[in-house]
Amino acid sequence: MTIKEIYIARHGYRMNWLPPPHPPNPTGVPSDPPLAPHGVDQAKELAAFLSSLPTKDQPQFIMTSPFYRCVETAQPIAQTLDLKVHLDRGVGEWFKKGRKIVPEPADYGDLTKFFSQVLDKEEVWPRDRLGVVPNLEGETGEEIYSRATQFWHKFIPIFEKEYPDIENILIVTHAATKIALGSVLLKLGSVTSPIDGEETMLRAGACSLSKYVRITDDANDFDWKLVMNGNCEFLTKGEEMNWDFTTGVEAGSAEDIARRKKEAEAKEKQQQSQSQEEGPRGGNGKKSSTGLEGEVPVTEAATGVSETDNMDEYETFYITVDLPNVPKRIDEEDFTIDRSKTRKTPRFKHNVLKPSARLQMTSLGDESPLVKISNNTSNTPNASHGVAVVARDISHQSTATTVTGTSEGRSSKAGKQNNSIIDASTLIDGRIFETNWHKLTGSELIFDDYGELIGRVKEHLTCNDKVKFTPIKKTSYNDGVSVDFVDFEEEDPIGDDSTVKKSDRNSNSKPSPFLRNAIKVAKRKEYS
Repeated sequence: MTIKEIYIARHGYRMNWLPPPHPPNPTGVPSDPPLAPHGVDQAKELAAFLSSLPTKDQPQFIMTSPFYRCVETAQPIAQTLDLKVHLDRGVGEWFKKGRKIVPEPADYGDLTKFFSQVLDKEEVWPRDRLGVVPNLEGETGEEIYSRATQFWHKFIPIFEKEYPDIENILIVTHAATKIALGSVLLKLGSVTSPIDGEETMLRAGACSLSKYVRITDDANDFDWKLVMNGNCEFLTKGEEMNWDFTTGVEAGSAEDIARRKKEAEAKEKQQQSQSQEEGPRGGNGKKSSTGLEGEVPVTEAATGVSETDNMDEYETFYITVDLPNVPKRIDEEDFTIDRSKTRKTPRFKHNVLKPSARLQMTSLGDESPLVKISNNTSNTPNASHGVAVVARDISHQSTATTVTGTSEGRSSKAGKQNNSIIDASTLIDGRIFETNWHKLTGSELIFDDYGELIGRVKEHLTCNDKVKFTPIKKTSYNDGVSVDFVDFEEEDPIGDDSTVKKSDRNSNSKPSPFLRNAIKVAKRKEYS
């Protein structure tokens, strides 16, 4: 059996990328800093992503550079996938020629002091097993490409002979080595060659992940294709610190940090100058749904594409609707629950969305869309986890939305105990909630039942539980149309427990979009 899938990841965000002071290197080796707290978080996110893949695509063997930051990045991955970490100098760091000090990395004995739970025994895979060692005087771009070539042609035959049952491997290394290893697999000829005619380069952001798949099953063939180029979608802050050989400096070095800072300052000055030339409305002159000029519209931020790119009549995108914690407000609502006969505190099931539930909402272009959960009183005793609910847009916009919820089915006992357990699903059924848009720091990933990535969430709607909607009696208009209005009340922001109607605060306020749509629907029904 041959190796079929190779994952190559770069280590996470380094401690020395933060402003000083910096802690001493744990191993005492020069240029061997640990990860910053942000880098540790990135490593955990990478581990979560790899563990979310189908079992057949998950790494079965982990190899890392002997530098501390690479082993630290691999640690949560090994713990999550229940694997051990192995060291090899062949995938170690790249240092330029003429450097004053070219550090030699630590070995198993030194690193076991910090990573005893995940590092395998040295005899399983010695650090210098392949005899592929970086030049201690530094390397040119041609030399690191040669080192990567030597590594693959030695590593693959030996590994496949000793581990015939392993098909997927993960290598955690550095930006330069990540690019060199990938360039050899793709037979690019150099570390500065693009991968296609559009001048696309191999990506090497912090904690980025690339994937290479073998084209044939013939062990004698060395043909691979790139199916994932520096993926960072699973990282909260996306791609950071991307690097390639065209920069002319070592990745993550002091020169690299200074170069990035200078470029950022120049870009900021350019943006300020451009903003002054274009006027106060900003670059595109658009006004967002939040009412702030210059911001990206909600729908554009949620889909990740601009309006001009949408050539289809319909578009599928995903948002998250955070339902309020209804049970905590139970004492403030007028529910028909008689607690006078018991002194026990009511017990609640979780907020659940049952398979029969329907989600209705006003236009997603509104500043504060209204949402309503209905038909959520199914008698199904056990609702499945992650229920998908079809959204019907009340304003007749063809928008597909997915809402997921956690369900917990419990069979209630007969007798007096029935009144002691409150099904929270009934508390949200038929209620209307006012929501507000909130942009996520990163992106939430949405996977289907087979582990395939089907979408990303960049925005979510948070319900404002301080606003309450209550039905009022019918109101007749001069044209003969009679409409059931839904009035709403909002808690006094001063902190008073009493509620004040918004209509009382501003007698000239216009009906909400929800009410305007309801009137239109009523008129159509009246004259149809």
